[in-house]
Amino acid sequence: MNSRERCLRSIKHEPTDRVPLILRIRPEPLQELKKALRIEDTEKLYRYLGIDVRGTGIRLRGGYEVKGAKFGERGWIIEEGEGYQIEQTIFGYRLIFHRPHTYTFSYIYHPLQHMELDEYIWPEVDESSITEVERARKKYEDYCLYSGLCSMWETAWKITGFNQMMKWLFTRPRYVEYILDRLHKIRMEQAKILCEIGVDVICTGEDVGMQHNMMISPAMWRKYLKPRYREIAQLCHKHGVYFLFHSDGWIEPIIPDLIEIGVDILNPVQPECMDPAVIHEKYGDKLCFDGTISIQQTIPFGTVHDVVNEVKERLRTIGTTGLILGPSHAIQARVPIRNILALYEAAKKYSKLIAKWKLS
Repeated sequence: MNSRERCLRSIKHEPTDRVPLILRIRPEPLQELKKALRIEDTEKLYRYLGIDVRGTGIRLRGGYEVKGAKFGERGWIIEEGEGYQIEQTIFGYRLIFHRPHTYTFSYIYHPLQHMELDEYIWPEVDESSITEVERARKKYEDYCLYSGLCSMWETAWKITGFNQMMKWLFTRPRYVEYILDRLHKIRMEQAKILCEIGVDVICTGEDVGMQHNMMISPAMWRKYLKPRYREIAQLCHKHGVYFLFHSDGWIEPIIPDLIEIGVDILNPVQPECMDPAVIHEKYGDKLCFDGTISIQQTIPFGTVHDVVNEVKERLRTIGTTGLILGPSHAIQARVPIRNILALYEAAKKYSKLIAKWKLS
């Protein structure tokens, strides 16, 4: 099997020769990994590890882009000094990054706290990026091609401020609906283009889960977000594309809703919040799972033995199909390289043995 076939078969719960693999990682550990393996090219590294998924996407333009400014982690750098860097995103909200770390930041400016809604400038799809997606589809014809959409719920609260948005869900529902509709329109345009080009998986969703609870009630999620996700799922399935829903944290109350609207893949099934074995037992015949390996505990703080055992546990309780195995989010800085390598070496070794045993 090539990587694309392996992933598509796993999504459909069909037998595979081994579990499909995905890598999500920050730039800092990625560079350390390349250095340790003496591999300079990222694509060569992916092939060495056996990664089956590649990514692409449609950019946005307009909005609050800062012409001539250098692009940083999330947006254009508009101010920097000793120990900090402020960036402005295309949606106008701003973040302050705390140096020397590039991965710690806070939100410090929300545009709709400083202007009326009719003054706000919405970005639009950058059609010049279509060619890049077409090239990616051709280049990675043997790989499962994922593509994300701009976020809706997260962008909405970032442009209003989180506390403000939580109040407006109750006090200004029409205002919230308008913001979500404008963001949803952008996402649907992105999704339509991506589906027509022929990506394999559309990835979207928002973090609505916390460690042991949801940040908005299931009722509010169903009112404001569920209908819009349903439209994306319908568009994907119309074109034969699979739909991946992402949310960190504990979201078990809405998993039946996700199945109802047509979600094919659930990511990341964060093991500190939801037991992947339990979730698989309840919903594994209807969903493929993506992720499941702990970046909060096992990969950064465990031993190689711990990592290998967690991989074995996933293969034992979920199997080599209905699963795209990888970290539950981006692997962070200062993670032991040996643990990253152990994840992928164990996944290939043991899933091949299990698949071979099942086929025999």
